[in-house]
Amino acid sequence: MDANQFQQEASRTVKINWAHENGPDIAILGAIGELGSLASVLKKKQRDGKAYSHFTEHFSEEIGDILWYVVVMASRMNVTFDEWPSYKGVELDIFQSTYSLLDQIYLLHKKRGALFEIGSANQEVVNLYLETLRNLQHLAGFVEQDLSEIADKCVNKTLSYWGHDELPAAKFDSNFPEYEQLPRKFEIEFLPLKDPNTTIMRMNGVQLGDRLTDNSYEDDGYRFHDVFHIAGAGLLGWSPVFRRLLKAKRKSDSKVDEVEDGARAAIIEEAIINHIYDFARPEFLKGIRRVDLDLIKRVQRLVRGYEVSQCEPWEWQHCILEGYRIFRELKISGAGILQVDAEKRTLTLQPHPDK
Repeated sequence: MDANQFQQEASRTVKINWAHENGPDIAILGAIGELGSLASVLKKKQRDGKAYSHFTEHFSEEIGDILWYVVVMASRMNVTFDEWPSYKGVELDIFQSTYSLLDQIYLLHKKRGALFEIGSANQEVVNLYLETLRNLQHLAGFVEQDLSEIADKCVNKTLSYWGHDELPAAKFDSNFPEYEQLPRKFEIEFLPLKDPNTTIMRMNGVQLGDRLTDNSYEDDGYRFHDVFHIAGAGLLGWSPVFRRLLKAKRKSDSKVDEVEDGARAAIIEEAIINHIYDFARPEFLKGIRRVDLDLIKRVQRLVRGYEVSQCEPWEWQHCILEGYRIFRELKISGAGILQVDAEKRTLTLQPHPDK
């Protein structure tokens, strides 16, 4: 991807309110933060040597993240790039180049006020941006890549995070008999028993699984955690645990039944839910509109090799945020009928008439 294309694509995904008094700080702090991550990757490489097997992947990704913020700031000041600069003649080692990048980002920070004014760049600022890109190009060379490759990966990653939640959920079981498919539109009842901290789930009047409690010394609502399995089924098209509750395992294909619907996949799903649950406490993502991309990356690493690995970061984000929205509503109401529509990718909680 050439520099001009990347600049256009990066501009499409900018959510910064430049008019806000702290708008420019988002871009500047973003670049500083990603530079810190780059330094951390470099430190780990020096400390762990060949044991750090993902160095190239992580180092190039951090270069791409810094590149995005630098190009976004340049675009704000009407600085455009036709091609990526060459780093020929630069003789810095990887450490000196990283320290030089720190100096350049610091100088960009000194131009913070200019980010409030569109088209405010003079030749000095233009040269600073070009030198910053040249330095990033130099760093990319240490992992035998260039900015065109890194820019392409950065755009794909960014667009995968800012996706479209109105698209239907995946249907990984479409080639299987209907009785081995997850339903696309269904309702689940959550109903408390005499003990308000004990809940049952029902579908079509039939109880699913055992009675649910928090399994905790405190009332933290974990008895409603099956919401996350249901959200996975409806918004990702994936939940080995919920599939087992529905007795919809794909037994017509023994390998798929063993791998995708088996115990190991179910354990991974439970591990993901517990990991996200710990991340979400204590407010359970109330008021949060974006999920930390690092969290989503960890989740994606856990599902490598499984069908759900095809889901994009935005799909995981949508599933997590919607699952927790319903979870918070259930914690307050204690009961409800959860309506799931995988075609519209929606979850809706209605009051339960029998509460």
